[in-house]
Amino acid sequence: MTRTFKHIILALIVVIWVLPFVALVTTSLRSETASKTSGFWTAFTPTELGHRFGTHDRDQSEPFTTMSGNIFERLNGDRESFEITGEVNSILFKGRVPDPEKPGKTKLIKKLVYAGEVMDVRGGEFVFQSSGDFTWTFPEATAPKAKNLDAFINQDPVFGTDAYIEVLFENENVPNALISSFIVTIPATIIPITIAAFAAYAFAWMRFPGRDWLFVIVVSLMVVPTQLAFLPVLQGFSGIASWATSLNAWLTDCEVTRTCKVPSKSFASLWVTHTAFGLPLAIYLLRNYIVGLPKELLESARIDGASHLKIFTRLIIPLSVPALASFSIFQFLWVWNDLIVALYIGSADSADLVFPIRLQKQLGTFKDQLHLLNASAVISIIVPVIVFLSMQRYFIRGLLAGSVKGG
Repeated sequence: MTRTFKHIILALIVVIWVLPFVALVTTSLRSETASKTSGFWTAFTPTELGHRFGTHDRDQSEPFTTMSGNIFERLNGDRESFEITGEVNSILFKGRVPDPEKPGKTKLIKKLVYAGEVMDVRGGEFVFQSSGDFTWTFPEATAPKAKNLDAFINQDPVFGTDAYIEVLFENENVPNALISSFIVTIPATIIPITIAAFAAYAFAWMRFPGRDWLFVIVVSLMVVPTQLAFLPVLQGFSGIASWATSLNAWLTDCEVTRTCKVPSKSFASLWVTHTAFGLPLAIYLLRNYIVGLPKELLESARIDGASHLKIFTRLIIPLSVPALASFSIFQFLWVWNDLIVALYIGSADSADLVFPIRLQKQLGTFKDQLHLLNASAVISIIVPVIVFLSMQRYFIRGLLAGSVKGG
């Protein structure tokens, strides 16, 4: 393979990964009308969109012979964001005109009237310019009713943060889901990496009967499908919840307030499940890294009288930061984006739903409001991206740990 061909393949991979994210961000920053009527790729160039405006306010009743105004001012009068700018291409005229085939009768027509052309609106001559300026002229002083007209505007690109404000501050479900995801993800990352670090040190540097066979069993657990373990895990949590409910009823007077029942699905059940599923990979990665550390360094510490705990805390942990960071990224991303475990093991309470489940439920809540769905998706993506970027310098070093050296 030539270097040019490799660069082309790499560029295609980058585009395939980056393009969906650009589409999400772009759509989330557009207005609801724009996101429904055109694709995200049109957001960066002028796009023709239809808008309805009124010639004047309905409470304006003073007679006039000539009225002047601007279409963009009429459209942007009540807007706080996504102001419409650009050029007015045409206005859809709908009205009755004399029917040449039937003298004395009229017919309803619809046609596009372009800038500079005269159109009959409520008996007056209505003329507009591409800049949006219009004049409405009557032969004598008249107080006509306001007329709603449909203008087709070659609209300039415009972006705003309304979707993010709505999902974060006007809809409490998204902030609650964010908090729930942090409550689940942080302990479900810290707990397994703590346990795995102790276990990896034991497998790497401590000698005890059956060490190698036990390590093979732990590594073999990585091939167990997550779905296969759901039934026994659910049965286990259900049994624990029943036992805890009985114990609660025996030790307290919860029957009076009817608060004896302990739920089988909670944040704690998610912590335990994610810890169990994440431990085999964590032990494998950390053991391969720790076993490759300089043996002389540990022997020197033992000669100086250091215990296993002191060696672990003073030497192993500081030297294993790349491997710890690497697994932390894996575990954090997996738990944060997990849907299936949270769906079956997590709480069904609406206030405790994690972000992936909340995002899935928003497909029915927001329906075709793509800008809101995409804003929620971007919020969900931002946190893992920040975690990855902050720890990426350790990622490759930890990922390749133990690929050459062996214990």
